[in-house]
Amino acid sequence: MSSRKKAPLNPRRLKSFKERLRFLMGESKPYAWCKQVGIEKGLFQYYWQKEKIPKYENLIKIRNYTGCSLDWLLTNEGEPFPDRVEDMGATTIALLSQVDIQIDKIENMLAKLKKIKSDIKSL
Repeated sequence: MSSRKKAPLNPRRLKSFKERLRFLMGESKPYAWCKQVGIEKGLFQYYWQKEKIPKYENLIKIRNYTGCSLDWLLTNEGEPFPDRVEDMGATTIALLSQVDIQIDKIENMLAKLKKIKSDIKSL
């Protein structure tokens, strides 16, 4: 048995639904976790072993229990926990970066328009 600790999972690199579910479970055992969430063991076993995606009702139970985004859970797009206060700093920085990129694009377009205007005046 290895004494190495597992590296923490990066929620943005989890390809499958099962990997994202495992991330949400943390150190919990799958069947104990499903009981806490309120999903029948037989259904959870089907999702877990066959790597199937639950129906809407059970997806909502997972979201309500964990606070995760359904978009992230189903598609791995976006943040796993967009409403957490702890994540707002990183989210704000990412959004500000995107705003800066858009401002740069607008400034470049304005510079091009000014040049076109100047060229037209010189005709």
